[in-house]
Amino acid sequence: MAKPIRKYVKAVFAIAILAAAVAWLADWLLLLRNKADGFGQVEVHRRFAIHLKNRQIEQRMEKPHLQGCVHSIFPHYRQAPCWYLVRHANDLQDVDGSPWHFWDDDRP
Repeated sequence: MAKPIRKYVKAVFAIAILAAAVAWLADWLLLLRNKADGFGQVEVHRRFAIHLKNRQIEQRMEKPHLQGCVHSIFPHYRQAPCWYLVRHANDLQDVDGSPWHFWDDDRP
């Protein structure tokens, strides 16, 4: 009884991987076909929340800058998709400002 179920699970897993590969390849081929319109730029605002030793948080902002992107569903050419950058244009990153000691790792 377990062998047919295992066979179906393997088949479904293989079909899912094949479908993902076909979708990525089709997306890449469409990007190649529209190479002139396939790339864009999005203005990104990056902020850093630095956690200090006295349990306060200091915020620092970078100047807004343009970041290159591709007009596709998946990332290509080491660039993120434009739809993702538009949704994450205001990026906040947490930074731990205290020095790290491997022997004293009792942070909350």
